[in-house]
Amino acid sequence: MRNLASHRFAAVALICTSFVSGCQTLEGILESSPKPTARIIGTELKNLSLQKIDLVFNVEVANPYVVDLPLLDLAYTVGSGGTSLLQGNIKPSGAVPAGGTSVIQLPARIMFASLIRTLKVRPGSVVPYKADVTLGVDAPLAGRLTLPLSKSGELPVPAAPWVELSSFEIAKLGMDETKATAKLQVENTNSFALNLSKISIELALGAHKVANTSLAKSVKIAPGQSIVVDVPLSFSPRSFGLAVMNLLRGNKAVYSLFGSLEAGTPYGPLLLPFNGNGNTTITK
Repeated sequence: MRNLASHRFAAVALICTSFVSGCQTLEGILESSPKPTARIIGTELKNLSLQKIDLVFNVEVANPYVVDLPLLDLAYTVGSGGTSLLQGNIKPSGAVPAGGTSVIQLPARIMFASLIRTLKVRPGSVVPYKADVTLGVDAPLAGRLTLPLSKSGELPVPAAPWVELSSFEIAKLGMDETKATAKLQVENTNSFALNLSKISIELALGAHKVANTSLAKSVKIAPGQSIVVDVPLSFSPRSFGLAVMNLLRGNKAVYSLFGSLEAGTPYGPLLLPFNGNGNTTITK
């Protein structure tokens, strides 16, 4: 309380001395004195996954006074199409220095399960959002001032890709070493592009896991586009017994596939897990 009183007393004295005609009335001082301002200078999207995304709003506050400007609170509401998605508040610490500016970071986490349920959108969509923010400051003489802000943008709601083993091409067949290429059909089920950088797979033929590998792959997959990714494999059928060898000599095989894609998006890097099973063609 003593610091706050000293702050306001100093403000009164400094403001009064700025008027050549002497100290005006309180109303006159409040009317003619400058006001603090705030604006959102940027929004960061972080930690994008199939479950969530973190938004960080960078709020810049300008202090026109000759004394420090204490920060009181920062409240926010994030919505889309008039529907509220989340709201909250933080208590920023410190003050904006006299005649200077400070940037406050306001974090907000969007959980996609809640967003999908509330807005009735499908995974893979991009939805618009609007953030309404109010910043409370303790201005000299005036006391609490509330500064309204807003920011609009868009949020991705990522979907897992569709991946299947379209064929299994054998280049060399032997008990000690078999070399083959797994041809993966990958479809981007999102309404935004994926810049594929790495694919990791665990492949089982029949009931036997024959491969666990990863491949660096640089390719852009447009929304709704399908591409074929060739994954070279080398394994020893001997360790699985004659059952796998006989399966490889055939023309068809039951498979199960697990893995993940690492991709860049317009909204940040994204790790996309996938799984699938079915029947594939074996070619030699």
